[in-house]
Amino acid sequence: MQCLLSELDALYRTARFMLRDAVLAEDIVQEVAFKAIHGQKTFRQGANFRPWIFSILRHAVADHYRQQRVRVPTVSIDEHDAEIPDGICVERDLLEQVLDEEITLALHALPEEMRLAVMLADVEGFSYEEIARVLNWPLGSVMSRLSRGRQKLRFLLRRYAERRGYSQ
Repeated sequence: MQCLLSELDALYRTARFMLRDAVLAEDIVQEVAFKAIHGQKTFRQGANFRPWIFSILRHAVADHYRQQRVRVPTVSIDEHDAEIPDGICVERDLLEQVLDEEITLALHALPEEMRLAVMLADVEGFSYEEIARVLNWPLGSVMSRLSRGRQKLRFLLRRYAERRGYSQ
């Protein structure tokens, strides 16, 4: 299971992003590793390992929320003049080396489905097809959610980019 070891950091990063809790993310990743090792026989030889293992992660996170009967908080940003609320819980050190705090806040302001699509595509490098397999969505849904998520991020980060000297 050498492939599993090479994905542990990405699994943890994604779990932490989804759950917003470092300790819980560690527990979930441990559960995912256990399920992957014990479920090796369900992995089709020659198939792509990353979508398979991230699909296990998605199911583990969904199971956790189902057991806790907790709804993942989302924020509506349909109004163009909406600000990112102060109350959004953000793991400040999540992706700290890659993402600035304002970018992390903007990502957390996206609706959950858009946030997952953007995270898997733009942070973890998954293709549209791999995201569709991981999240069990039709390819068209992946493409539209990713497109709308990126569009909302562009809007949310416009002032951030202008302060750093980027122009439209």
